[in-house]
Amino acid sequence: MEEGVVKREHLFGTDGIRGTPGVYPLTDGMVFKIGKAVAKFLLKERNRGGIKVVIGKDSRESARRLEIILANAISSSGVETLLVGIVPTPAISFFIKKLNLDFGIMITASHNRPQDNGIKFFSNDGQKLLPAQEDRIEELVFSSLINFNDFPYNSNRPISKLEDAQRSYIDFVKSTAGGLDLKGFKIAVDCAWGSLSEIAPLVFIELGASVYSINNEFKGENINLNCGALFPQAVATLLKEKGADVGFAFDGDGDRVILVDEKGEVLCGDYILAIAGLYLLRKNKLSKNTVVATVMSNYGLEMAIKQAGGEVLRTPVGDRFVSKELLSNRLTLGGEQSGHIIFSEYTSTPDALITSLQILKIMKEMGKKLSEIASSMKKYPQILINMKVREKVPFEKMESVYELILASKKKLKGNGRLLVRYSGTEPLARIMVEGKDKFLIENIAVNIANKIKEVIGVGDDSDSIIPFSL
Repeated sequence: MEEGVVKREHLFGTDGIRGTPGVYPLTDGMVFKIGKAVAKFLLKERNRGGIKVVIGKDSRESARRLEIILANAISSSGVETLLVGIVPTPAISFFIKKLNLDFGIMITASHNRPQDNGIKFFSNDGQKLLPAQEDRIEELVFSSLINFNDFPYNSNRPISKLEDAQRSYIDFVKSTAGGLDLKGFKIAVDCAWGSLSEIAPLVFIELGASVYSINNEFKGENINLNCGALFPQAVATLLKEKGADVGFAFDGDGDRVILVDEKGEVLCGDYILAIAGLYLLRKNKLSKNTVVATVMSNYGLEMAIKQAGGEVLRTPVGDRFVSKELLSNRLTLGGEQSGHIIFSEYTSTPDALITSLQILKIMKEMGKKLSEIASSMKKYPQILINMKVREKVPFEKMESVYELILASKKKLKGNGRLLVRYSGTEPLARIMVEGKDKFLIENIAVNIANKIKEVIGVGDDSDSIIPFSL
C-alpha cells in the first residue's frame, strides 16, 4: 500500500499497534505520522506548553529505528521527548509518575516474534490508553487533521536521554518488596533475551538470592525465541539442573511472568492470582475481598477465592481492562492467565518483576515450598485452540458457526464455560472450553474450530486441528 493513500481502519489491537517494521502499518512514513498524531493529540488535549513524552524500547533490533522516527516526529511538533533506552514496559508507567510526564511510548511487540515490533501507549496516569483516546489518534493519523503544515515553523523541542534509567527502575522495584531478604533462596530465571535481561538477575542478587539465569543478554534477534513466558519448559529444565526453589520465565518486554515450582511444574497467571489473592485475604489486605481476572481465567481460580470468602470479578481479555477495573473499583489485585499481574498498591500496569518479588515474599513469610502454596487452587480441565483465519467476521454473522456455539453452551449445562473470540493482535480465532469432562470439552473445541475453518479458515483440508490443555 502506498503511504499517501488514506486507509481508515483500526491501527490499534488489544495492546497498541503491532506489525513487521517496514511493512504497513510500521513503515517509516506511517510511524512518523503516528508520532505526529500523538503530538497533535497531546497539544490539543493539554492546551499548554511544556509537554513531555517518555519513550522506551525492548531489545529488538528494529527498536532503535522506530525510536528515532518517533522521537523526531514528536519533538519536531513541539513536544519534548525523553529517551530511557532498553527498559521493561512497566518502567514507562513508573517514569510517567515519577517525573510527572504527559505521555509514554514503549516500542515492543511484547511476547511476539523477534522480527515483529509494535508501539504501546500510556497516558499521564501511567495507564494504557482508553479506546476513545486510541480512536482519536487514529483519526488524526488518517484524516486531513494530520497536516504537517499545522505545526508552527521552528517548533523543535529537545530530545534528551535519561541517565541511569535502569538503575532508577531497579531501585523502585526493590522498594516494593519492603526490605525482603532473599538469602538462602535459589532462583532460576529465563529473561527471554529481552528487557529484563540485565535487570531481573541483578534485582534478585542484590536482595541476597543465588541466581541462575539464561537468555540474559540484550539480544533482540533472539527475543522470545523458544524461551521465556511462552516456553517455560526452558527455565523448568534449568531449575531441575540447579535444584532451585523457584523459577521465573519472563516475556520480552517484562510485563508478564510464568512460575515454575521446585518440582518443575509450570504455574500460569491463575495460580499467581490464587496465591496472592488468598494471601491478601488472610491478611485482610485484599480490597473488597475481590480479585480481578479475565474471561480466560480458569474456574478453579474462582472456586479457590470463593471458598476463602472472596470473589472474582471478570473482564474482557486485555490487561488494560483489568487495570481499568482495579482503578474504578479501588481494588488491589488483578491479572490474566497469561501472566500479566497487577499489584495496584505499587503499579497501574502489569509488572513481571514486582510480581516475582511478591511471590517470593509470600513464600518466605509462609515458610512453604511453592508447590504447597499453589495447591490451594485446583485447576479445571481447559482446552484452547488457536485457529488461523483470513478475516475476522463477527461470529453471529456466520450462521452455522453461531448455531454450533449456542448448541455447545447448552451441552455444558452450567458445568463449564465456552469462550470464542478473535485475537486482538494476530489473525486468529481462539476457542476456549472449560469443564470437568475433558473428553466433552475437547470434542466441543474441535467441532467449533472445524466449523470456523470451514467458513473463514486458512490452510488446506490436510491441516490438522490440535487442541492443547491450559
